[in-house]
Amino acid sequence: MNWENLTIAKALREAAEQWGNRESLVSKQERLTYSGLYEAACRLAWGFSKIGIKRGDHVVTIFGTAPEWVITKYALHILGAVIVPVNVNFKAAEIGFILKQADVSTIITVDKLRTGNYLEILKEIDQGIPLARGKKIQSKALPLLQRIICFSPEKIKYAYCHDFYDVLHSGRDFSAKEIDRLVERGRAEDPCNILFTSGSTAFPKGAVHVHKSLLGIGVYLFGKTFNLDQFHRLLCNFPFYHIAGCVYFVLGALTNGCALYVNEFDPEEVLPLIQDEKISLYLGFDYHFNALANHPKFHGYDLRSVSRILLAVGPEWYDKCKKIFPGAEIIAHHYGFTEGTGVSVPFAETDYKIRKNTNGRPWPGIEVKVVNPATGKKVAAGESGELCLRGWSRFQEYYKNPEETKKSIDSEGFFHSGDYGWMDDKDNVTYRGRYKMMIKTGGENVSEREVEVFLETIPGIKTVAVVGIPDPNWGEAVTAVIEAESGSGLTGEKIAEFCKNKIARFKIPKNVLFIDGKDWPLLGSGKLNKVKVKEWARQKLGVN
Repeated sequence: MNWENLTIAKALREAAEQWGNRESLVSKQERLTYSGLYEAACRLAWGFSKIGIKRGDHVVTIFGTAPEWVITKYALHILGAVIVPVNVNFKAAEIGFILKQADVSTIITVDKLRTGNYLEILKEIDQGIPLARGKKIQSKALPLLQRIICFSPEKIKYAYCHDFYDVLHSGRDFSAKEIDRLVERGRAEDPCNILFTSGSTAFPKGAVHVHKSLLGIGVYLFGKTFNLDQFHRLLCNFPFYHIAGCVYFVLGALTNGCALYVNEFDPEEVLPLIQDEKISLYLGFDYHFNALANHPKFHGYDLRSVSRILLAVGPEWYDKCKKIFPGAEIIAHHYGFTEGTGVSVPFAETDYKIRKNTNGRPWPGIEVKVVNPATGKKVAAGESGELCLRGWSRFQEYYKNPEETKKSIDSEGFFHSGDYGWMDDKDNVTYRGRYKMMIKTGGENVSEREVEVFLETIPGIKTVAVVGIPDPNWGEAVTAVIEAESGSGLTGEKIAEFCKNKIARFKIPKNVLFIDGKDWPLLGSGKLNKVKVKEWARQKLGVN
């Protein structure tokens, strides 16, 4: 597949022509071939066009791990719309910010998922949304919003929303000639996604990606790394707001003709699915691997079909995963982030120590340099510093945020990631943390400052610092170190209760520690020394 000159829609059409009768999308509900997937995407695109979605529109999607999202993605790419995936754990303030910042014209959302009721959340953003007449949204809070399409697994219909299945059905009369025209007008350099970061400040930033930057990830991260072909089966347990779901798995399967299995992560379902469907590639965080290995029925399943594992964890998991999946032939770490999607992976490396302990070399067409973050000067091989990226996988800009774009991309076109690491004399990249104050917990990225800003609104909190502490189940646990007002009566339980339903669950501190004001470690400037705060918290929690 000549990915450098394709759009995602063209790649799907080509896949349907090349692998038409092979399975492409498998879920509990149905099994689609590549021909069937392309036809479904054409029908939905035609239905979308009938209600006014067009080229260049920004469309928010709020889904879990539903196969309908994959069809939605391809349908929107056929039209030339730009997809803005939103985290299903976000609350009204977080979703409202993205809807405004991204100039969204259309929302495609599940009505309910687990404890989330997304139509209620939209009503919280603007009470006038349910009062729309004829499904034409007129929102004071969101003036560019024109329509809401609701995907209801229980087939519930809402008066002010277009029904997802009705829209899909309405496109059954699509014109193949017109669909081809829509597909052909797209260019590899056209924007296709705005992927919001978790935010190194209190607010996330929208990274604009083009078709070329995302298709290449499928080709290299999955195809080249794991030697995939149309006979491989990939299991995606990631939600489709997560880059692993919406980019790695979907496009990894597409560009290599693989079957993509989608399923919410539940060890009770995942273990038999791997065994019965002979899944060959799996990707996970600490949370996923721990949950599978610790399940009481784990030893009753044959997982030897998993021959390829992509790790999103530390080096200590390299050997552990071999024990969980004894048939693993290729195990690889990788390095990537929202603005760069994927950057490096040890796909051509045979040395065990290098494969285990590094994140591999940059792919062709991608450059990584390491600089001193204080001076911006390139450092010598093996010396630590800030990892910077230039090349086809790099994002174009932060949407409607030229100041942050200018600050993060230097005059040579390198994106300064804020990540800490080094590169050896053979160009193997090693990532070991973030300069930016971010926490990686259960596969989610959490801004320390964002949680601090929220906790500061709780009566009785005088000073708060949020840090990530290593945790065997979550990778890192969000930990709040709090100086409370005298007589406040605050407890960890009270703080957790205050956070409930106000911020995403994964942002709620799993550890709350109280500190005396005189014990805060300070920098010479008088600011909190977050490194020392983290050391203090680790000591209190008994974490080495």
